[in-house]
Amino acid sequence: MDYIDDLFYTKEHIWIKLYKENEYLLGITNFAQDLLGDIVYVDLVLGNKFITDSAMGSIESVKTASDIIAPGNGEIVLINADVLSNPEKINKNPHKEWLCRISFNNEINKKNYLTKQEYLSLIND
Repeated sequence: MDYIDDLFYTKEHIWIKLYKENEYLLGITNFAQDLLGDIVYVDLVLGNKFITDSAMGSIESVKTASDIIAPGNGEIVLINADVLSNPEKINKNPHKEWLCRISFNNEINKKNYLTKQEYLSLIND
């Protein structure tokens, strides 16, 4: 699976991509998807406010359930209904299938996120 250059990655295996000013698409990385296995359920709540490093939702597979860890302080402004009804799509292309759109309370500091190369170094160590 190819990792994408224009995504910001977190150590918690989340990616975000700028959607429009202060709004980002959020998904899980291929590494996370591979660990989870066959994804069967995504639990997110529209309007849910979250703080950095807290659980903002969860994702379940046939093997386990895992929290979706917030990459900053903000709110869920849109949930990808297609992924909610067809969570298995995440397994096919996790860097394309976004889970939700989020807005941050403040402008993000890009230094708090990993580049593609930094993320690859993290998961390959």
